[in-house]
Amino acid sequence: MQRSIPILIVTMALAALYGAPVRAQANGAGTNDHAKVIAAAPGRIEGSAEAVDIGGSFGGVVETVVVKQGDRIVKGQLLVRVDCSDIAAQLEQRKAEYDAAVALYEKLVHGPRPQEIEIAKADVELAQARLVEAQARFARSQLLVSRDNISHADYDTAQRDGQMAAAQVAAAQFRLRLLEAGTREEDLAEGKARMMAAQNAIAVTQAELAKCDIRSPVDGIVLSKHISAGELVSIYFPKPLVTVAEVHRYRVRAEVDENDVPLVNVGQKTDIVVAASLPRLHGVVASLAPGMGRRKILTSDPADKSDRDVREVLIDIDGKPEGLPIGLRVSVLFY
Repeated sequence: MQRSIPILIVTMALAALYGAPVRAQANGAGTNDHAKVIAAAPGRIEGSAEAVDIGGSFGGVVETVVVKQGDRIVKGQLLVRVDCSDIAAQLEQRKAEYDAAVALYEKLVHGPRPQEIEIAKADVELAQARLVEAQARFARSQLLVSRDNISHADYDTAQRDGQMAAAQVAAAQFRLRLLEAGTREEDLAEGKARMMAAQNAIAVTQAELAKCDIRSPVDGIVLSKHISAGELVSIYFPKPLVTVAEVHRYRVRAEVDENDVPLVNVGQKTDIVVAASLPRLHGVVASLAPGMGRRKILTSDPADKSDRDVREVLIDIDGKPEGLPIGLRVSVLFY
């Protein structure tokens, strides 16, 4: 007799909410193999997982919002685009810098062209010819200055021209040897490093540009849209832009009263009462919260108190019923 009192109270509460079908189920006549209701709890419909509030990781002005409430979406689909024209321009600059670095590296790898070596050889011959001329002029200057036919200043000029011509020959020969030796390993390493740095700069800029496109992380449905085109997105004052939920299948998050906690277990069969005029759904208890918490789902029963301790229970709904709105309040009957 004592065991039947709590069940009777639960039945009367559900009857006030949903009418005669609940009473019939409590009496053993229903859709769950005529099993007896041992507990009942309010709950809300959820998707395959909890709803996801999608925000932005980059600040800017919203260029466009592609989706609207109720749209079906797939993973990776564009939801919101933030205007990032400045980053797009930076990306083009990074690409140009990379092309220049690649060209320089390839130039170092291939070394000097044969024509460049020929030009260097011609420069050596030219410098040698000027040296011969300067040396001859200096020799005449030595003879003339000994006879006092030219000033010592002219003699010094001829001597200087000879030394400069000799230095030009040495410089031209050094340049020729450098070209013939090819590119140093250190220069190749530096050129390769510059090319890789330019490539990494492109990757970084592309990653920043990708943040301007906010995409869905899941397949599901758009529950709500919190922003419109022209609004400012700030990483310093973050807020969700779009809320989405997976709907591969549906489940119920129920709140079991502290007095009924021992009666509910994983694998237990349930009925989900959506409305008195609609067929009941069937489900199975999938998981139990490890701790207790305060009630969040309130019913229309005046005796229902929000300060009661409850245990959250997740129930997987059998099949995939169509047209169930996320967040719909339901009642769960446990057998």
